[in-house]
Amino acid sequence: MEWTVYLARCRDGSLYTGIARDVAARIALHNRGRGARFTRARRPVVLVYAEPAPDRPAALRREWAIKRLSRANKETLVKEQPGRVTERDATGFAGFRPAAFRFLRDLKRHNDRSWFEAHRPVYDSEIRRPLAALVGDVDVALARVVPEIVGDPRHSVFRIYRDVRFSKDKSPYKTHAACWFYHMDAGRGVGTEAEGGAGFYFHFSPDECLLAAGIWMPPRPALTRIREAIADDVDRFEAILESRAFRRRFGALDEEAMLKRLPRGFQDTHPAARWLRYQSFTVARPLSRQEVLSPRLVSLLALDFATLAPFVRWLNTALGYRTLARRV
Repeated sequence: MEWTVYLARCRDGSLYTGIARDVAARIALHNRGRGARFTRARRPVVLVYAEPAPDRPAALRREWAIKRLSRANKETLVKEQPGRVTERDATGFAGFRPAAFRFLRDLKRHNDRSWFEAHRPVYDSEIRRPLAALVGDVDVALARVVPEIVGDPRHSVFRIYRDVRFSKDKSPYKTHAACWFYHMDAGRGVGTEAEGGAGFYFHFSPDECLLAAGIWMPPRPALTRIREAIADDVDRFEAILESRAFRRRFGALDEEAMLKRLPRGFQDTHPAARWLRYQSFTVARPLSRQEVLSPRLVSLLALDFATLAPFVRWLNTALGYRTLARRV
C-alpha cells in the first residue's frame, strides 16, 4: 500500500499536515482523540487534501515541504492542486457502490490469489476504504448513545483472508465483508476461543446483508457468568428481549447451537429455564441491498444499534464490563 500525504481541517479552521497508509483510518483516529496531540483539542477534523507518495521517505519529505508553506499557500493547495481529495473522500462514508457487490460476486467465482491480487485496487476502493470510513462514522454515533462500545477502522474491519488451517475448504478469501463494534475493555475477540464481550456487527455479501448484536459462542467461563446472571435477574433479561421495540424490529434470539437439556445445576422448573439452554446470545435483522448502498447507512445502523444497546449492555454487565455515561 502506498503512502499518502494529507491535510485535515480542524474545528478551529487550522490545517494539520500528516502522512498515513490508510487516510480514512487516520482521520477516524484523530476524531477519537487518538491521533496527533495537535488535533486532540481541535476535533472534529475533516480530510481536505491528499496526494500519493511512493514510499515513506518520500512522504516525509513532502510532509515537511507542505508544513513549511504559509497558511495562504496551504489553502491554495487545497483549492487548486489536482491531488486534492474528492467530496466523497472528504465527507467520510458516502455509501457503498454496486461495484462492491460485483467484486464479492466475482471473488466467489475466482477465489484464488492471482485473481485477487489483480483486482486488489477494486477491493481497496470499493470495500476496504468505505468500510473503514463507515466504522469511523458509526463510532462517532455510538459515542453519544453507548460510549463504551467502540469502532476502530484498523481493528473493527474483519480481514478478507480466511483461516484455512482446519478447514476442508481451502479457498483463501472470504466472499463477504464485515465489521465488529466492541466493548473498549473487552477487546475485539469473537467466538469460543476469544475473551471478548458483547457488541454490534454488520455484514454484507451478494447473498446476505444483515446487522446483529450480542455475543456469539462465548468461552465457557463467560457463558457460565451469563447464565448465572440470567438465573439471578431473569425478569430484567426478559423485559429487554420482550419489549415491543425489540421484538418488532429484531424478533427473538437466534436459536443456533442450543442445548437439548438444561445445563448442569439447573432444574426444568427454574423460572429462567427457557433461556439457560442458549450457548449464543445474538439477534439479527436482515438488510436490503438498497439499505446497504444508501449513504444513510450510518444513520440506519446507529438507530438500530441504539435500540439494541440495552441488550448488549446487559450482557456486558453480566461479564463484569462497565457501562459509561460518556466516552473518556
